[in-house]
Amino acid sequence: MASKKEILNKLRILITQNFDNIEDAFHFFDKNGDGQLEKNELKNLIREAEVNRIFSGIVASKMLNELDNNDDDKFNWKEFKKAVNTLLNEV
Repeated sequence: MASKKEILNKLRILITQNFDNIEDAFHFFDKNGDGQLEKNELKNLIREAEVNRIFSGIVASKMLNELDNNDDDKFNWKEFKKAVNTLLNEV
């Protein structure tokens, strides 16, 4: 499995190279348009970053555990923005 730093770097590259801003990335991966990224939508984002399909669920779960402030197993826009800003500063 890729290291946390490698995964974060892949996510950073995906977001910065394919979207004009963080909000565009959020809306692209919010497939059902409910204003939240559910675990499956987050897994799709992680897969798009070329993280191994087997590990995408594990990575999504860890991200939600660490960064889901209201413990609803979803990222709302505010949580996603905070997570991505943290990601961009860590790598």
